[in-house]
Amino acid sequence: MSSIRALVAIVAASRAIVLGAAVLAEGIVGRNPALTAGADGPIVRSLTSWDGWWYLGIASSGYHVEPLVGGYHDYAFLPAWPALIRALSFPWPDYAGLIAVVLANLLFVLGIALLVQLGRTVLDEERAIRGAALLALLPFSAVFSMAYAESLFLCLSVGALLAAERDRRALAGCLLALAALTRIQGAALALPVGLILFLRDDRHIRPSQAWVLLGPVAAVGLVAAVGAFAGGANAYGAAQAAWGRSGLGAAAADQSLAGSLSLVNVIQLVTLLVAVFTLVYVRIDRIPLPYVLVAIVPLLLVFTSGTLESVGRHVTSSFPFAWILAGRRAAWFRIGWPVASGTLLLVLSTAMFAGRFVP
Repeated sequence: MSSIRALVAIVAASRAIVLGAAVLAEGIVGRNPALTAGADGPIVRSLTSWDGWWYLGIASSGYHVEPLVGGYHDYAFLPAWPALIRALSFPWPDYAGLIAVVLANLLFVLGIALLVQLGRTVLDEERAIRGAALLALLPFSAVFSMAYAESLFLCLSVGALLAAERDRRALAGCLLALAALTRIQGAALALPVGLILFLRDDRHIRPSQAWVLLGPVAAVGLVAAVGAFAGGANAYGAAQAAWGRSGLGAAAADQSLAGSLSLVNVIQLVTLLVAVFTLVYVRIDRIPLPYVLVAIVPLLLVFTSGTLESVGRHVTSSFPFAWILAGRRAAWFRIGWPVASGTLLLVLSTAMFAGRFVP
């Protein structure tokens, strides 16, 4: 019980850090005047900025065939999260931004609870709770309090894995489909979820394992629907390419992945490499193979996209890294890492809300 109380305190502290960062950005550091927000008002202005503006715009007026800003199309953003915002804010459309922020935080708490349950299934109690706490303190975890799809994706992805561990295959498939409609990367979760079921069946292929295909099918259906809506089969890919996500080989020679690194990208890349380094402990920590895939696949998708922009946000879905970090026994690490991570959360969140750092 004391461990649960500590987890609650750490989760609450992590959200307080995010709120403090918004106060610092708006009152002391000063926001970039070019940074738009999906809703106005103290703090909520910061928490609905960046992609929050796009999600809230979709929730309010739906998708548009023509680009809204420059060459950027809103159908690059998947429908599950804005549809949920629209449904819950329908009676109070003027408060959609506030509702989205509150909902993101509530879903984050639910996601943390589900992660603890999943950790108890795969690991021991202490490590499951500690891992969830470290995820809450992740330097990029401010996105879980913003009008972003990350909290919903966390609930759906962890829920799908937990359903698979409990042999509820139809539920796992349905959650995978919803995850793929929240973030296209959700389709890749069919690999670890399918492996869990395959191992449960003593490494035999069973018809019931086909439920995992609902994730990829949902993703393919979404891409096809966007193509029909926009009048081009490659509309979704073209919309992603506007953000530089067109693959490693698509950039010009003078616009290579390495050549376009900014200071922000370097910070993100170093953090990413530190996370990858922890994979050397996988064997020692006995992280089951399906969860090694959960950690690695999002990183591979980031690198193969052709851009490192928002890599920190995308890595939030690689939650097994938190389990690996939670397995470190050294006293200096058990104290030092949470302090360092929480400090980075404050610094990066402040820069993000001030418009100086891309989440």
